[in-house]
Amino acid sequence: MPTVTLPGEIFASRHSASHLSNAGFADFQAYAFRAKCRFDYTPADCLLFQDAVEEFVTPAVERLHQRRRQKMSLDRVRPWDLGADPYGRPGLTPFREVGQLVEGASRIFDRLSPELGREFGTMVNEALLDLGTRKGKAPGGYCETLHARGRPFIFMNAVGVADDVSTLLHEAGHAFHAYSAHAQPLVWQRQPGLEACELASMSMELLAAPHLGVDRGGFYSPTDLARARIEHLEDILVTLQHVASVDAFQSWIYTSGEGGDGAERDRAWLRIRSRFERGVDWSGLEAERVGRWYRQLHIFLYPFYYVEYGIAQLGALQVWRNSLSDPVEAVRRYRAALALGATRPLPEIFAAAGARLSFRSEVMGPLVELVESEVARWDSGTPR
Repeated sequence: MPTVTLPGEIFASRHSASHLSNAGFADFQAYAFRAKCRFDYTPADCLLFQDAVEEFVTPAVERLHQRRRQKMSLDRVRPWDLGADPYGRPGLTPFREVGQLVEGASRIFDRLSPELGREFGTMVNEALLDLGTRKGKAPGGYCETLHARGRPFIFMNAVGVADDVSTLLHEAGHAFHAYSAHAQPLVWQRQPGLEACELASMSMELLAAPHLGVDRGGFYSPTDLARARIEHLEDILVTLQHVASVDAFQSWIYTSGEGGDGAERDRAWLRIRSRFERGVDWSGLEAERVGRWYRQLHIFLYPFYYVEYGIAQLGALQVWRNSLSDPVEAVRRYRAALALGATRPLPEIFAAAGARLSFRSEVMGPLVELVESEVARWDSGTPR
């Protein structure tokens, strides 16, 4: 790959080390944390997050890979084995038409909370959902807020696959955040940091999960529901693994003194990736494994933006854990946290949602154990 210049290197070329020092920053990482208004956690906390992922998530994902190897009767798991259904079944097709997606989501939100149902119903009635595909439509999915009207707008490209259901639930979490926070009088009080924004969306994916079966108004037969739940829960662990890899890699680039060398960056990625990802045989595919960081646009465009997803996922798992014993109270606290907007620090927003902002093993360990046990329950046909 040709040598590329990363954002921090551009910054460093325009603002020498002496400028950083004069401004009170030891390096570009310290500057980036301040620029992103990360006042509630530090680079040292991110190291704790990485250590906890390595201690708990990495072995859990390795066990998932071993179960996959056994199901597929393989002697080793190769990268291309990870995306296939272990039993060779076709992909899930939870709906055929966008209207079915909207109707199913409406029933889910009605069951989850009458308030959420009404809010989503308003989006349906006011044409604030652009969910289908059409010629010339931009790719991707997002939720935007129309602040003057106090309304959210969801854009996506649904084609009838399981990811479309997850995407709509995720973006609906952002939409409910916009509804709840609109009561704050100033625009700047409504939009918190990305950690709290993704807490809203990731929590909604998990809170809605018990209603995904057709018997609860959702999309899936009992067999397909088990597949969908297993895939979602496994993806949570794999995502935490990847977040730790990207965060550790970006930290290395801008603090090691060696990040300016392209070949050294590739070697560092392989070293860091091997720390967090085990149980997959990449032999003979080193170039392909290196290529994973090339397509992570955050590294090139938004340096040090990515750990937010891991932080939010830990909070969402705690919200979900609370819902297993008291779903009504969990949703109430979730909505209370969203209503705070940006008026309180991140630890207080997490606390309002019934979660704890912590990067330590004692928080991550039990959550990973819960996810792994739920995967085993669904896999055995004995879910909660």
